[in-house]
Amino acid sequence: MTDSTKNAAPEVSAVIPFYRNVGWLCEAVESVLAQDLGDVEIIVVNDGSPEDVSELLDRFGGRIRYFEKENGGAASARNAGLEQARGKYIAFLDSDDLWTPEKLSVQLKKMKDCGARWSLTDYEVFGEGMKNEYKSAASGGERMLGEVPPYIATPTIVVERGLLEENALRFPDDLKYGQDIVLWELLCSKALALYIPEMLARVRIRGTNAGRRAAVQIHTRVEMYDKCAELIEGFKKSRSGLFRFAVALCRFGRRFVRKNSMGKANEFVARVLFAPPYLLFKLDRKRKHA
Repeated sequence: MTDSTKNAAPEVSAVIPFYRNVGWLCEAVESVLAQDLGDVEIIVVNDGSPEDVSELLDRFGGRIRYFEKENGGAASARNAGLEQARGKYIAFLDSDDLWTPEKLSVQLKKMKDCGARWSLTDYEVFGEGMKNEYKSAASGGERMLGEVPPYIATPTIVVERGLLEENALRFPDDLKYGQDIVLWELLCSKALALYIPEMLARVRIRGTNAGRRAAVQIHTRVEMYDKCAELIEGFKKSRSGLFRFAVALCRFGRRFVRKNSMGKANEFVARVLFAPPYLLFKLDRKRKHA
């Protein structure tokens, strides 16, 4: 374990879980070091990666706090980072994503100005062979939100560490996918979120992204719904009939689809079965955010 620290507690702790592609991880760390807010500690949690990380440690060893753990998934790695964080605020960045240089300074100023305890922003999606695309997390202008918006992305989140600690909130590490959405739902049940309609993060899209695989989506939608219902009082009643029907269709569909199979036949069946609930989820989002 390498633990290079400063004496004073930082304003922000940037938590970066890592498993593969150390080159992208170095780019992510560079985007944090490029922040015009200087008071940031960078916590990198190696989630049992088989890759050689000497490039990372040679370049940034004195400027990051680096920890290693057995492989347990992104949620457990983020939670491990949270246990080490000393900042007043926590910001999450996946190891293949990037921040714009003004990301933290803009977000923190707006949060402090209105007393928000957590916030999210718009972002850009990018990837090899695709055109960069601006993504709005929600419709409308800057405002406080009482529910998780349709297109929230983990690298856009900044949260007051006290809000997490007071409510003992962590990523549910028994979920492989969708743990971040469950935590955002938990946060929404405790405090309003400030939505900032500015592109302050860049999210890399890869062919293996869970969000692009229907088989994963069918299973994950049910698992997220059940986990939120378990942890949040009144969650089921807060969802529309349209949303609950879409989840029921996913619950039916997952009987015929293997979640972790990369086979073409499995994915084809999943796409057919996921088409109706996907449209219902989309209609529900439009209805709520019209």
